[in-house]
Amino acid sequence: MPNYWHPWIDRALNLFLKPNCPTCNRTATDIFCQYCQRQIQECQLLKPARYWQGDLPLFAWGKYEGSIKRSIGKLKYDGHRSIADAYGQLLADSWQKSPLVTQAKLFVIPIPLHPEKLASRGFNQAELIARRFCQVTGAKLDLSLQRTRATTAQFGLSKSARQENVSGAFALVRSSLKPGSTVLLIDDIYTTGSTVRSAALVLRSHQLNVCGIAVVATGRDD
Repeated sequence: MPNYWHPWIDRALNLFLKPNCPTCNRTATDIFCQYCQRQIQECQLLKPARYWQGDLPLFAWGKYEGSIKRSIGKLKYDGHRSIADAYGQLLADSWQKSPLVTQAKLFVIPIPLHPEKLASRGFNQAELIARRFCQVTGAKLDLSLQRTRATTAQFGLSKSARQENVSGAFALVRSSLKPGSTVLLIDDIYTTGSTVRSAALVLRSHQLNVCGIAVVATGRDD
């Protein structure tokens, strides 16, 4: 085939094979289309470590609203796993630029799903985000935290009901982590913190240093 055909064929194939944006179904050159990328960036927090304080410090890339909220829904309920990879990258990049990156050797533990929900969904979105985060930052992924009791959805529950719902729902199983190891929890979203506090309580009972929780987005208003 003459060489002058190759650029034309490449352009045609690129146009034909371009993926659709998982959030709005527009043509995209990356995971998200340019429109959704702009919308997502508008939800980014200027200071992701603004909540890094207290008993369980929080590091959040963005606000749980708009395009972030829609895209996380597409990830969890429509199976668009590429969204987790994109958010794992954004979260890791933001973490790398923060003063927190100077902390000791880090082990990353994603908030687990109950085995029944994991089987139904086919994946744990927090684990996918954590895997990409670890690839970028060099932190070590650890999956020894398991959810041993099924819980109801937290949405719509009062604060006390949320705490009761997740109390005793986690266990550390066949862990190789040594006492004193520094652990960062990772999840997709953070609202009241009941779930992650329950998980942190279990880890700390094993003498692990839970330095905080990193999430893609938070619904906190303060």
